[in-house]
Amino acid sequence: MDRNSIADQGSPRLVPQTPLPEGESSSRLLDNARATLRFPAANDGSSLTEMAQRDLSATLQLLAERAQYITGASGAAIALREGEKMLCRASAGPSAPELGTRLQIDSGLSGESVRTKQILRCDDAENDARVNRESCRALGIASVMVMPLIRENEVNGVFELFSGRPYAFEERDVIALQRIAELIQTAVEHADAAKRAEKEITGETIVAEEVEPAGVSPPAESIELAPKVETQVEAVITEEEVPTEVIVTRVNVAKCQACGFPISEGRALCVTCEAAQFEEGNVSNTVGPAFFSQYSGGKEPGWWRSNQYLIGMVLVTVITVAVLAWLR
Repeated sequence: MDRNSIADQGSPRLVPQTPLPEGESSSRLLDNARATLRFPAANDGSSLTEMAQRDLSATLQLLAERAQYITGASGAAIALREGEKMLCRASAGPSAPELGTRLQIDSGLSGESVRTKQILRCDDAENDARVNRESCRALGIASVMVMPLIRENEVNGVFELFSGRPYAFEERDVIALQRIAELIQTAVEHADAAKRAEKEITGETIVAEEVEPAGVSPPAESIELAPKVETQVEAVITEEEVPTEVIVTRVNVAKCQACGFPISEGRALCVTCEAAQFEEGNVSNTVGPAFFSQYSGGKEPGWWRSNQYLIGMVLVTVITVAVLAWLR
């Protein structure tokens, strides 16, 4: 792996020369690789797929920076498969490859990780034959960790971490990378769902435009079912024609016999007058409610009747003490 993929095995070289197709320069290939990552400009991102890809690129970049911060790595890179190529979609740190760079996955540590679908670590680049020692020295890389991104049992990407210290990555870094990889797969699934939705919407629109109902004549002008009313509708019944009838109903309102205050039907006195009569003890001519019985006159109960419970408790206590004394 070169700067784009440090863990590749091969001859010592700082910048490997990838064979290019005939008639295509290196700058042309790099421009084509970065074209898929370019933000939509012509339509300001109105396409659903373009907006989803823009959100995906922003999410991957954030996750790469988070992985670098959490693990203390000097560089982090996320590459996703685009057909037969593996392109870098997110890059963080000075030792990480640039955006749009094609990663070599047919050899080296990255290739072995993709082939075996396992997380691989290079703890010491000076003593590991799977990496390019000269390239690692030139870029100041001493340890590498590679994680394949697996979706539906297929490797659709690679997650790489680089560090300038040997033995920089531990088991806790592997766990953190696995958690971040789950977020990466979620973001990729959302982008793919948006692409499928746009295809379905576009397909339905095309079918709707192509299929036109046959034998259907254009709609004719609306037929008036009723003549238009040009004049304002006059009132059918004028105020003079409305018969005026005054209905007088006598309402019987019961009043208090003492003070004349309105009371409910069936009562003779209002509440105030009833309370006054109960206080005076004159209850012969009125039938008051039960809650006025506390105002009625009468003798108060005696002390013995009011303290029956206390007297009973005293008697029980005395009897209990007497029985205990007798048993002794």
